[in-house]
Amino acid sequence: MTKEMTRLLIGLLCGLLLSASIAGAEEAGPTEYQVKAAFLYHFVKFIDWPDSGSILKVCVLGEDPFGKDTDAIEGKTAAGKVLSVARIRSVHELKKCQMVFIPSSENDRLESILTAAQGLNLLTVGDTAGYAWRGVIINFYKEQGKVRFEINRDAAGRSGLKISAKLFSISRIVHDAGKRSD
Repeated sequence: MTKEMTRLLIGLLCGLLLSASIAGAEEAGPTEYQVKAAFLYHFVKFIDWPDSGSILKVCVLGEDPFGKDTDAIEGKTAAGKVLSVARIRSVHELKKCQMVFIPSSENDRLESILTAAQGLNLLTVGDTAGYAWRGVIINFYKEQGKVRFEINRDAAGRSGLKISAKLFSISRIVHDAGKRSD
């Protein structure tokens, strides 16, 4: 084999490897938190907030598991509202939010967070086992490798928000007592 043929062969192999790695990256699909960020965006379309204005603030309380994944929804419009994402540390900052994501890092203070959220017309969202039963309105869970969500119908009723029946119909329903009713 000549040097020129060897170079051509190496070039072709490198090209094939590069295209295979790019195709593999595309096939991998979105990350778990990219999917959850997309859900946060779509939830806005199925919920009416009383007197929320034209900007809807989506807050992440405590440690942020999303990283840059919520950047994809920053500034997007849904249901006539422009989404703004904020990271907050204190329950006193909940007053600035219409939706709050409560990560597992806040497990120990969940009850105080939910107490602070009372009367704020605030959609609480989490992704920790048992959060919905404990009073979080929407909680993500994984089933067969897919991100799903459950809605606590009791907490939703107390929130002052109007949640579309369409959203309830595609979720697993739970109640404060922990009983599933799907």
